[in-house]
Amino acid sequence: MKEPGRPLWRKALPDFPVRRYTVIGGTNSWSEWLAAWPALLHRGDEATVRAFEAEAARRCGCRHAIAFAAGRMALYAILEALGLRPGDEVILPGYTCTVVPNALVYRGMQPVYADISPTTFNVDPRCVEALVGPRTRAIYMQHTFGVSCDTAGLRAIAQKHGLATIEDAAHSLGATHRGAPHGSLGDAAFVSTDRTKVINTHLGGFATTNDDAVAARLARIRDRAASLSGLDSRRVAFSFLAEFVLRHPNALWLGRPALGALRRMGLLFHWTADEGMDRLPDGYPYPSRLEPAQARIGLSQFAALEENLRHRRSLARWLEDRIGWYGDTLPGAFDEQAWLRYSFLVRDREAFVERFGARIELGIWFPTVIFGRETGTEAVGYRQGMCPVAEKVAQHIVNLPTHRRIRPALLESLWERHGDWLRGELLRN
Repeated sequence: MKEPGRPLWRKALPDFPVRRYTVIGGTNSWSEWLAAWPALLHRGDEATVRAFEAEAARRCGCRHAIAFAAGRMALYAILEALGLRPGDEVILPGYTCTVVPNALVYRGMQPVYADISPTTFNVDPRCVEALVGPRTRAIYMQHTFGVSCDTAGLRAIAQKHGLATIEDAAHSLGATHRGAPHGSLGDAAFVSTDRTKVINTHLGGFATTNDDAVAARLARIRDRAASLSGLDSRRVAFSFLAEFVLRHPNALWLGRPALGALRRMGLLFHWTADEGMDRLPDGYPYPSRLEPAQARIGLSQFAALEENLRHRRSLARWLEDRIGWYGDTLPGAFDEQAWLRYSFLVRDREAFVERFGARIELGIWFPTVIFGRETGTEAVGYRQGMCPVAEKVAQHIVNLPTHRRIRPALLESLWERHGDWLRGELLRN
């Protein structure tokens, strides 16, 4: 039945004719879009992937980088390369994406959750040390939303107890910590390059290490991994091409229903099938190799990384000058962070989304403690009450994107309308 006073076309296209922004794919260029078209016909060669790996290693200040079809697959490979075994425990932040504990569960390991800082949203080293036990084999160092965690404190605990360190730089490519690049701060690290991250190859990621033996094991895992099927490879390329256009701010009013239709037709490809699973997915090889076409886009994205980071840091500084969320709590300098998103807590998240979501399709991270598992967290070892700070954060977190499609004028316009309200809504410690 037709809604009173609301035409059916308006219900179907709720964003028309507003220029609206999304958190996805805001770093790519039209030249990359044009260069991606040949991937619909042929895959390219592995030499492009090796070039991508060499540049990834250079950017992360490491001797080695090994590419995979997803950051989560790189993590899965790292667990094997570090010699971790079924039954081993790894201490994680109690505030992460489900793909992190999934990788452990797939290998028969036990995630152990430590609580977080209510300001930086990174793991609290004091909570980590309290959880070290006889089966602990590694500490997981996650830079949440592109902000450095206390790697010095975590590495000191690892050294004291003879533990490995795994660095999660999925959100923080290009960041540094006291001058040392993210990706070089643990025994091994991984970076995601999917459509929501600092650079975008639609899907993808890589592992990094300065340990030659670990690198050799990672390379063997990569070499024995299969590639996606020819059909799925083309779906990856098509997804990149479609999303770049249909998620453009001027097209999102039409793009959202169009992408929904393409998804229902099975033409798009994303890593979602495994996120609620407790075993390896069987719909595609796990791990899989990075596609050469994605590596080609990644090389272009690396070339623009400095400008990308300057933009993100400029927007984050603008927001910090008005919101002042982080203050002096950051490990390292403000402009060392990647600022994938500028995040903070508000009393009423629904009201925030109503006000700011009219211009930005926010896609809040992480509104649950184990993001991607709204229920069934026991399957990955998390029980309610384990990390009370993280549980409060999950209820009140909001974040604003900082990619290159988000212009200063947009933030200024939103602040002019909602800044006074937002200052009164901040939920400080």
